[in-house]
This record gives sequence, C-alpha cells and structure tokens, in this order.
Amino acid sequence: MKKNLYSFGALLAALAATLLLAFSPAPPALASTGGQGFGQTVNLAQLAGEIGYYQWPSRHRVEILRAFDPPSSPWGSGHRGVDLAMPAGSEVFSARAGTVFFVGTIAGKPSISIKHSELIRTTYTPVKSELTVGAAVTTGQKIGTLEAGHPGLHFGAKIDDYHYLNPLLLILGPIRLLPDS
Repeated sequence: MKKNLYSFGALLAALAATLLLAFSPAPPALASTGGQGFGQTVNLAQLAGEIGYYQWPSRHRVEILRAFDPPSSPWGSGHRGVDLAMPAGSEVFSARAGTVFFVGTIAGKPSISIKHSELIRTTYTPVKSELTVGAAVTTGQKIGTLEAGHPGLHFGAKIDDYHYLNPLLLILGPIRLLPDS
C-alpha cells in the first residue's frame, strides 16, 4: 500500500491541539504591564488575514513527522513547531511574503526567521540561507536549503517573542465541522 505523503491523523491531532491556540506565558516583566499570561488564548478574529493564507514551505504537502506540542511552562518541554518530512538538500520556500527577521544559528543549527506581519513570524530550521536580515521575500521565494542533522524541516510560528502557535493553522486554517444532514 502506497504511503500517504500527507498524514491525515497527524494533521487532525495537530489542528485539534491548536483550536484554542495554546500559547506559552509572557515573561514576568510583560505580565506585570498587562501582557498576556500563561494559558492565554487568542480569538481567531485577531488573526484574520493570517489563518489559512500561508503556503507549505516545501511547495507541496508533505508528511508530518512530529506535531506541534505547546510547552506547559515558558521553558518547559514541548515541540514549538512541526517537523515536515523533507530530505537534506531540499529547497525551502517562504510560506508568505515578509522580511527576513533573523539568519543565524539556534541551538547550533542554521535557521532563518521571516516576519510576515505585525503579528506573525515563521522560523525554518536547519536551513542554510544566503539572505540577510532586512531582505524582503515574496510568497514561495526560495529562502534556503535544508541541511542534515534534524529529521526533516522544523517549521515554527510565533506571535511576538513569547507565544508559539501551530504553523499548520496558518496554512490550512481552522477546522470547520459541518452539521450531519
């Protein structure tokens, strides 16, 4: 039996985990000035124009190797993105137009982050890029090449510096259940 390129079960689990957009807490300095606290949820209306308007960083759907699993505390364990089945040497593409926010290493792995709006930025690891901070990118533009050393592409999304969200929500949008007729 041919293996699906896209794991519906993993997708469903990942999207179900983000229906309420679980976020990590803001640091104490922000919390005391009215910042969002731990377990804060964001109304999907606040993300209008973001949800469902991004593309796969592989230009096509790929198998999800590891789902999004938000941390239970600011520095707790979890998985702050999704791992996508892509072999080393694959080209990686910007999920949406934006500006290069960061190019460098994170935990010893090459990474690039793109700021797409005032709310959202995405990160791609381990990706070697020739782009520089401040460079404009278009939707679907090649931003780098996937390096070895990680099981596929780690694709993450953040709102500000402290709140993670499932990047699949940006690509696929929220789950809409239809009534049984």
